[in-house]
Amino acid sequence: MKIAVVHNIEHSGVINRFGRPNKERYYRQEIDAFIETLKKDKHQVEEFDGDIYLLSKLKSFLPPIERDKKPEGLIFNLAYGIQGNSRYAHIPAMLEMAGVAYTGSDPLTHAIALDKEITKRLLLQGGIPTPRFIVVDKETSTEMLKKNGLIFPLIIKPKDEAASFGISVVDDEKELINNVLSTIDEFDQALVVEEYLNGRELNVALIGNGSTLEIFDPVEIDFNNSGDRFQSFTGKKTAKYGHICPADIPEHLSQKLKILAKKTFNLLKCRDYARVDFRLDANDKPYVLEINSMAAIHREGSFFHAAKHAGYDYQGMLHKMINETIDRY
Repeated sequence: MKIAVVHNIEHSGVINRFGRPNKERYYRQEIDAFIETLKKDKHQVEEFDGDIYLLSKLKSFLPPIERDKKPEGLIFNLAYGIQGNSRYAHIPAMLEMAGVAYTGSDPLTHAIALDKEITKRLLLQGGIPTPRFIVVDKETSTEMLKKNGLIFPLIIKPKDEAASFGISVVDDEKELINNVLSTIDEFDQALVVEEYLNGRELNVALIGNGSTLEIFDPVEIDFNNSGDRFQSFTGKKTAKYGHICPADIPEHLSQKLKILAKKTFNLLKCRDYARVDFRLDANDKPYVLEINSMAAIHREGSFFHAAKHAGYDYQGMLHKMINETIDRY
């Protein structure tokens, strides 16, 4: 079938430079490996930038979808967005408007999943444990920060970023105030400040929809004696951390993580694939940190490690994602 791989390696296809620029993207070598794998499956593949010219280019590449028939072409969406708010939702919203089939979640789910505050509030409402938190912005006074009611150490995260950009752990009030001010200044957005859990870090990948949803065994992040307390963007991209799959945890804990991952996936109405990130507390109780509705699916990431343990090679994993998307349409 025809598959259009849409990404945001280039950021030039916009009218104006407004809003926060996106720092998250797939790299050239990751996209090349992805496309080469799809071609091995006998697909006709072309790549496109996820920008203002996308729809006009897709119109000449993708065949129209006849009602009540499976699509003969679709978008494999790897576009994290170029700039502005809710950037994960930009390309899916364009494709929804144009009536084009695409992989992954819809605009609403992507917008919510990228917003750490809204995600955490929904998790709490859904009875899913997540670390205690507050939200701070430019209007938050130093006195309010001092009276936050949270227990140190704390972890600071830009509210609408991914890939570990801007994250820091602070151990006292002075560090908290300094890091909050500097992070707001750098990222120009509100921050989530939550209690840091000094336990193991794990994640659970999922593929499918409804009755076909497959939940992979948990993966543990191995910090490799790096001394890091959390995954940094640099650490991820330089393969500083390892992946232990399956995680060396008791079966009851593995099942608990899978149950929570499924509940989170369904709560946010994810589609086709996603990854749920967890942290354990001192008593090995799991807490959901976030859900990645656009989880990285390159060969070196946690997602593929989990899929490989479940019996998929890279080609098979992508084939599964495409089939789930086609069946959904």
